[in-house]
Amino acid sequence: MAEAIVVNGYRQRLALRMAGGAQIAPIAYMAFGDGGHNADMSPKAPSASATALNHEILRKPLSAITQEDLFSVTGTGTVEANEVVGAAVSEAALYDSAGKLCGIKTFAPKFKEGDERYEISIKLRF
Repeated sequence: MAEAIVVNGYRQRLALRMAGGAQIAPIAYMAFGDGGHNADMSPKAPSASATALNHEILRKPLSAITQEDLFSVTGTGTVEANEVVGAAVSEAALYDSAGKLCGIKTFAPKFKEGDERYEISIKLRF
């Protein structure tokens, strides 16, 4: 399974903050999309230069955010049974409270049925 990547825009915001620049908005949302896979159903490689998902279909506040070790943060998002039914969810991303992308993960598509609830966790390593 491919690991999530911290996107360049977020890394730039972190560097600017360390140099005395603007405050950094906390990670607050997870977006889900159906554009993270190729025609053969294999995951596309996520791009560090991404500014958004390939094709976002849902964005929600995080259901949890944790720090499991000293060099990472994990955001967890939930797709409820009644959401995005019939979609082929294959990408997820963490966004800050200002709506800016922080990290992205792609994976083989999960075809969402109406009686399923998905929970996706994305760990960003620093």
